[in-house]
Amino acid sequence: MYCKIIAVVCASALFSSCATVIRGAHEQVQIVSTPPGADVRLSTGETGVTPVSFVKSRRDSFQVTVSKPGYETQIVNVVSRASGSGVAATTAGNVALGGPLAVAVDAGTGAWNSLYPNPVSVQLTPAPLDPTAARKLRKSKYPLGLPAEQAGMVRSPYTQRVYDVREVPHGTLVRDVDVDKLFINP
Repeated sequence: MYCKIIAVVCASALFSSCATVIRGAHEQVQIVSTPPGADVRLSTGETGVTPVSFVKSRRDSFQVTVSKPGYETQIVNVVSRASGSGVAATTAGNVALGGPLAVAVDAGTGAWNSLYPNPVSVQLTPAPLDPTAARKLRKSKYPLGLPAEQAGMVRSPYTQRVYDVREVPHGTLVRDVDVDKLFINP
């Protein structure tokens, strides 16, 4: 009876692998965007809306596509690579307890890898208007904002006050708070 228990404990030590046990073969990947509420699609088929997180295998690389109406779509490659903390923390334990077989198990499961970048953080850029939509806006009852000296800034045609429109899609209305009137983000 005791021999069987000792055999099971020895086999467990022999076939265990520290990274697989300590870190696991999966990692939670977080995806955030500015502005939030963007659609997310992974090349592996999962979908969501930012902010969102997915549990992914540490050994798999994939693409993240982030899109939102009025903004340019962005694609980020998430890659699996050996993590300094994952390798260092577990290799010594594997060699001491499990030997080369445990090292091979950790390498095979990807448990000592991490996914980069994590979190995936995307700054969405307003998409430019197509020429037809731009012509329609110019004929509308609202005036166009005026270019400011800095990128992503626009001047009110009413008061010359500068507004930050980096997160405002082109062609949408902006309110001049000083006179409570609307103008178009060019």
